[in-house]
Amino acid sequence: MDLSEAPKALRRMNMATAALLVQFLVSVAFNLMGGFMPLFISSDLGFSLIDATYWTGIAALVSSSLMALTAPFWGWMCDRVGVKKIMLLVIVGNIIVYAGMALSADIIHIVLFRGLQGTFGGLSTVMFALVASVVPAKDLKKALSYQMATMTMGSLIAPGIGGVMASLAGYRITLASSAILFVCIIPVVSILSMPPPEAKRSDARRFTFEDFKSILPDVVALVLVYTCISFIAPTISWFLESLGIPYEQLLLYTTAATVLNGLAFAVATPLMTKVITDRSLPVLSVGAGVAIMATAFVVNPIQFIALRVLIGAIQAGIPPNLLGGKSSRRGTGMGFLNSARFLGMAIGPFLATSILGNGEPPQPFKMFATMCGMSLVAAIFIYCTHTHKKSKNDEEE
Repeated sequence: MDLSEAPKALRRMNMATAALLVQFLVSVAFNLMGGFMPLFISSDLGFSLIDATYWTGIAALVSSSLMALTAPFWGWMCDRVGVKKIMLLVIVGNIIVYAGMALSADIIHIVLFRGLQGTFGGLSTVMFALVASVVPAKDLKKALSYQMATMTMGSLIAPGIGGVMASLAGYRITLASSAILFVCIIPVVSILSMPPPEAKRSDARRFTFEDFKSILPDVVALVLVYTCISFIAPTISWFLESLGIPYEQLLLYTTAATVLNGLAFAVATPLMTKVITDRSLPVLSVGAGVAIMATAFVVNPIQFIALRVLIGAIQAGIPPNLLGGKSSRRGTGMGFLNSARFLGMAIGPFLATSILGNGEPPQPFKMFATMCGMSLVAAIFIYCTHTHKKSKNDEEE
C-alpha cells in the first residue's frame, strides 16, 4: 500500500483494531527501559545495585500510587470530554516525563518525573475506556483480553529493543527514544475517528454509587492480583546476580527473563480468557502462588526464567475476567478498575523491595513467601466475592 494511503486506511480502521494498534505503540514506548531502571540508576547515578533496586521500588510506588488515585478522574474525563482529547493530553505528558528522565542527574529527578507520569492516570485507563465504549458488553472480556495481550506484546518486544539500544547507545538515549516514539504516536491518534464523549450520547447515564458497589469486589481482587504480578520487576537483576550471573551479563539475563515472561502472558491471555470460567479463577491464583513460592528455591538462572514463564502463563487469565466481568462499563468504571491495577503495581514492587532490604537471607525467602500468601488471599477473595456469589445467584435463578 502507498504510504500516502495510510491516513485513509487508519480512518477506515475498525476502532477495536485501531485501539490494538495504538496500545501496541504505547506499550513499546512505555517499556523500552522495562526492567533496566535499576541498572540505569546504578550505572549512571552511582548507586549500588541493591540501592538502585530499592529506589526503583520507591519510584514505582510513587508513580503507580498516583496513577491509582487519578485513573478514575481521567476515566471520567474520557466520558465528559472525549477519549481522543484525553489520549493526546496523556501522550504529551509522557513525552515530558521520558525526556526529563533522560536528562536526570539525581535520583530525586527520577522519582519526581515518575510522579508526574502517575498524575496522568496511565494511558491504559484511556485505552480501556475506548474499548469499553465501542465493544458490546457481552464481548468485553474477549476484547480486553486482546487489548491486554497487545499491551503485553508491546512490553515484550520493547525490553529486547531497549536492551540492544542500552548496550549500544546507553540508558539515557533509550529513555529519550521513548519520548520520541510517543511523539510519533500523536499523528496516528489525531487521524482516528473515535466515538463522541459518553456525556453527549442520548442514552448516556451517570456513573452512580451503585455502579461502584457492583465493581468493588473486582477492584479489590485486581489490587491483590497485580500486587503478585508486579512485585518481582525491580528485583530481577538483583536476584539473577545472587544466582551467580556476572554484572556484565545482567542486562542480557534480565532481558531474557522479562521478555519470556511477557511472551507467556501475551500468548496465554486470549486463550485463558476464553477457556477459564469464573469458577476456575481461584485455581489460577492458587497455582500462581505455588509457582511464586517455588521461585525462592531456584539455584540457577534457567530455573528462574522457566518459572517466570510458567507464572506469566498462569496469571494471564485472571485480569481480563475481572476487568470485563460487568456490563455497561464506560470511562469512569474502567478508571476505577484500572486504578486497582495501578494500586497493585504500586504495592507489589515497593513491598517486595522493602522486604528484600539488603538482600541477606532469609529476606529473599520472606519476599517470595509474602507474595505467595498474597496470591492465596486473592484466590480466597475471588472465590468468596466473585465465584461463590455468582454460583448462588445462578442457583436462585
